[in-house]
Amino acid sequence: MSLLALGCGKDSGADASSGADGISSGIGGDGDSDSEGGDSDPDTGSPKLDMDSEDTDMLPCGEGELCECDIPPHTPCDGPANTPVVQALGLNCPGDPTVTFATTGAAAGIGTRSSFGNLGAFPPQEGSQYVVIGSGAVAELDDNSGLGACNSDLGAYDPGSLPAPLVGADVGAQTCAENPALVGMGDCSNTIEAQLAGSVNDYTELRITATVPDFVNSFSYNLAYFSYEYPEYYQSVFNDMYIGWLESEVWTGNVSFDEFGAPISLNAGFLDYRDANSDNDPDCQGGCSAPELHGTCMEGHAGTKWLTTTAGVKPGETITLVLAIFDMSDSVLDSYAFIDNFQWGCDGDQPPSTTPIE
Repeated sequence: MSLLALGCGKDSGADASSGADGISSGIGGDGDSDSEGGDSDPDTGSPKLDMDSEDTDMLPCGEGELCECDIPPHTPCDGPANTPVVQALGLNCPGDPTVTFATTGAAAGIGTRSSFGNLGAFPPQEGSQYVVIGSGAVAELDDNSGLGACNSDLGAYDPGSLPAPLVGADVGAQTCAENPALVGMGDCSNTIEAQLAGSVNDYTELRITATVPDFVNSFSYNLAYFSYEYPEYYQSVFNDMYIGWLESEVWTGNVSFDEFGAPISLNAGFLDYRDANSDNDPDCQGGCSAPELHGTCMEGHAGTKWLTTTAGVKPGETITLVLAIFDMSDSVLDSYAFIDNFQWGCDGDQPPSTTPIE
């Protein structure tokens, strides 16, 4: 479906990062667009978003007042059981812009599925399947026997430190949203370093290299995170972590983090499903139950709801997106991420963010 988003508000004093097509290039755009489709601020004199496209007062995109965002059409193509992982993500379907896709890690730590748990709390967000990456075997997720499932060493996939281009070091006192000159200096989000407290083991990643379509300036994807480390090692150095790392002219660093500025991990926020009564978790002193996880190896452990990560990019640039998960300081008590519904979008005037899907 193509989306025409008018009212980007580019004027003679527009930011130099705006392209000739009028689309803001990543973070720091003019920010006048109304995602709800309502009218613009009447005090600015900007055209309303619902103006007819043939109105004689309209100016072409990039010439002063209006611009367009044209999201490439997409039809899900992940119906067959043997669907390639990249298509289960919502990419490289017939008619889609083509991306380059690669994986790193044990084959057992990468797979697809269409549901999780007894209550259907994790349906696909696009098409009929989603991707699973784990620091343990994906095939063990439906085993709630307690006999060692989701507690496996994947073998010789223990880099010790984050592989390139991932960098644990913060860029400094500011983020790249606050100071774009910091792009390329490290983790623009300043979210990884404080939680990276041990060796990186059982590392598994998906790597996407793509040319950003000319008339979009962001992307988004859905994810959910689960960890067998909870509750025994909650708030410890065994802090299994998920990282969504973006290499872009707009941002270099993690784009998936909670509202407190921590990466998606055992010790971060968004653990809405906690299925244990743990003395080391102040949120569960009265007992926590998460029937959404029952019937899986995460019964008695913890996970998030479906989340959405959104990040800005520059139209026409080539980006690399690395979606990675790993055990921290050990190679057992595994963690997993579900990933689905990659989309190009029009939200590049905002810093990267991750929010729960209600």
